[in-house]
Amino acid sequence: MKYFNSYFVMVPAIIIGTIAMVSFGVSPAIWVQNILIWIIGTVVGSIYLKRKKENVDRGNLALSIVLIALLVLPFGFAGIDGVHRWVTLGPISIYIASIILPFILIQYWTLVLNNRKQYAIGLTFLILIILLLQPDAGQLTAFACAAFIMMWKTIRHWTMKALSFIFMTALVIVSWVFLDDLAPVPYVEEIIFLVADLGNVWLLLGILSLVLLIIPFFSYGKMNPISLSLGVYFLLTMVVTFLGDFPMPIMGYGISPIIGYFIAITWLKKNSETI
Repeated sequence: MKYFNSYFVMVPAIIIGTIAMVSFGVSPAIWVQNILIWIIGTVVGSIYLKRKKENVDRGNLALSIVLIALLVLPFGFAGIDGVHRWVTLGPISIYIASIILPFILIQYWTLVLNNRKQYAIGLTFLILIILLLQPDAGQLTAFACAAFIMMWKTIRHWTMKALSFIFMTALVIVSWVFLDDLAPVPYVEEIIFLVADLGNVWLLLGILSLVLLIIPFFSYGKMNPISLSLGVYFLLTMVVTFLGDFPMPIMGYGISPIIGYFIAITWLKKNSETI
């Protein structure tokens, strides 16, 4: 049972989001996907957690290349109005950044632990540029803030810290200046407003369920940079939904953010004693 505990923090947000979708007539074929991916993720994650613990400090450069390639993959698909964020497999559209970015934050940390800081920093800047080109201001903002927490800890020279901060801030600003014009989907980007329409009690419960999602990241590792970075990343993916038309993770429809959360929370649970 202890292996399941880490995944139950997602249940309130998924249930509240599902209730809101059902109340507003969203097809069962839509909202059932969140439930199914949670069940699958919980089983797979629990099996992984039962395996013998692996060494956390492995910096695999080949993995970095694979992650970059996956993030670039949406450019090979048609996209929507010039926006390339999804990999389309039949009827399923995979929001690739929400799966890959938590993995990349973890990869940054493993590279740093293997004294490959230059590669880690270069990887971060490359990812930010890819997100700018997709374009995806929400994910870029969340990733930039999360990555900078680790960069602040790993870059020794104040000049490099300042230049990195300026460069990353500039990319964030540019991404918001040139926002896409995609219309929001109520049960994806505006799910919290559907919850609010159910009443103030539901809104309060909805907000609390979202807060619950980030608590584990601020309680693991005694303020460890990777734990904090992942927590900030997920926090900001929620915050940006109030500033623009970006998907609300876990609560709104979308299996990709749930997979990304599984990756982060499973890795953190697996390595909580060694990071």
